[in-house]
Amino acid sequence: MGATIKAGILSKGEKVLDTYEVQSLIGQGAFGEVYKVKHKYLGVQVLKVFRQEYVKNTDIETVTSEAKILSKLTHPNIVRVFETNTFKKDEQTYFFITMGFVPGETLAQLLKRKIQLPVPIAITIQNDFLTGLRLAHEQEFPIVHRDISPDNILLSYESEKPRAMLSDFGLAQSFDQVSSISQAAGKYPYMAPECFWGTYLLTSDVFSAGIVFYRMLTGIMPWEYDFESARDDVENIMTMIIVARKTPPRPPSLYCDTCDEKLDEVILKALSTDLENRYRNAGEFLEAIKNSQTQTSISKQAVVENEHGEHETTKRHKIKAKGKGFDEIAGMNEIKDILYQDVILPLSEKELYEQYKVSVPNGIMLYGPPGCGKTFIAERFADEVEYSFYQIKPSDLASTYIHGTQEKIGQLFREARKKAPSIIFIDEVDAIVPNRDTHMDHGYASEVNEFLAQMTECHQHGIFIIAATNAPEKIDPAILRTGRIDKVVYVGPPDYEARVEMFKLYLRERPIGTDIDYETLANMTRNYVSSDIKFITNEASKNALKERTKIQQRHLEGAIKQNPSSISEKQIQKYEKFKNSRSFEY
Repeated sequence: MGATIKAGILSKGEKVLDTYEVQSLIGQGAFGEVYKVKHKYLGVQVLKVFRQEYVKNTDIETVTSEAKILSKLTHPNIVRVFETNTFKKDEQTYFFITMGFVPGETLAQLLKRKIQLPVPIAITIQNDFLTGLRLAHEQEFPIVHRDISPDNILLSYESEKPRAMLSDFGLAQSFDQVSSISQAAGKYPYMAPECFWGTYLLTSDVFSAGIVFYRMLTGIMPWEYDFESARDDVENIMTMIIVARKTPPRPPSLYCDTCDEKLDEVILKALSTDLENRYRNAGEFLEAIKNSQTQTSISKQAVVENEHGEHETTKRHKIKAKGKGFDEIAGMNEIKDILYQDVILPLSEKELYEQYKVSVPNGIMLYGPPGCGKTFIAERFADEVEYSFYQIKPSDLASTYIHGTQEKIGQLFREARKKAPSIIFIDEVDAIVPNRDTHMDHGYASEVNEFLAQMTECHQHGIFIIAATNAPEKIDPAILRTGRIDKVVYVGPPDYEARVEMFKLYLRERPIGTDIDYETLANMTRNYVSSDIKFITNEASKNALKERTKIQQRHLEGAIKQNPSSISEKQIQKYEKFKNSRSFEY
């Protein structure tokens, strides 16, 4: 898929600048030849010589960019760069850089021999190079590697435990530059979908890293391609890859017996072709892998405890002193304060609240227009307290059998008690617990009774209820009695400050111009809900991508003008009326 590199710029025993003695040719990279050399003072190093064809078509700044980037990244999981320089041979000037020598092999070489790696080894390698990549992503101007593949992951065998190191930052660029790239770069089978259109983001590296992880665990690529039929036709190859990825990859556990469902979820999220669904950077990907292993260990420990007839302990569900869950919620400070003061503190300091005879809450109901983030708040709440989280929709409890739904409700609460402390999030609660005075049949009324009975004082069993509804007038009033739902919170359209923060959140890590005016955007979007703002930023991003330019103010204002708020003033007034009356009478 690239021009053939003619080997032999340097020969064994040849000296460069009377400092480096060539020992052997290691291989050929995207832009030149890589040699093992011996520095006359510093021992064995690696010397990369850039080929003339590449240097002629670029400038010295680009040639030496790798050295400049890596000079900022001193880390055990990143190959170190020592020098950038030139030497002359046969009346030609060659640019080169020298790097630390890694005694071992590339991941590509290991996979060629082993095909498939055991899960613990694959996880260790993945964690190692993601740790190095995370440092690059966390720079003041984040660095996108743009060429994550097994060829650029080195395995050092100099100690008892192998260490994976990320190398070859030759294509890397800082984040403020990536939107100016007009051509795809890197190894096509590992490139993220957006890269084919010249857009590179931190999450693009995540996609490539996800493919590496998938290949280590399964021995195959997530998608199959017939490159032989393409015959080095780059456009044909790109089309083939894009078409193949329209079908989601199969879970790794289908090819790896020891890969569990939690790891499947992590990898498939990294491989999402939808930018919104993928991890945003290496740090998030790394954290997800670690969490999946922690959860697996917890599950295995629970099985062991149950086999010995012992009660499960709540120690494995610690409440964070200061979680990050609410950090993901833009604005909504009043709601977050209510949840923290009235719910999280009583749950996290239960003994203190009981000492003062202040009861621990049993449940909370979030109501308001659709698209305002009720489900998102519930999920972030679960992150904040680190409880077991059960999300229930009406369809989850439906049954064609008599009393089948009642049994499902009972099973749900039994499971939540076993995994306590737990959060049960009931979405569309108006459909699950509708008003029994609306002449419903006896069977349905029995199901409502079952749900209300299970909810009553369930906090005593370590269960907290979060209910959400777009139609509070339709739910059974009995749900709001003390000991079931103790707090009712209105989640309305985001206020001005929240809209400012939402635009910042949804535009984060996208290539944006310098003219973005968040205050103007917030003023233009009164009564817009969070899903509206997310849609606007996506539309603006698509339009900017078509033009191959950064996202600018005009793209966002144009999207706002073409897409009015999804909820009307009349709808908002209805919810405000309920908020003021706190009654089901309309």
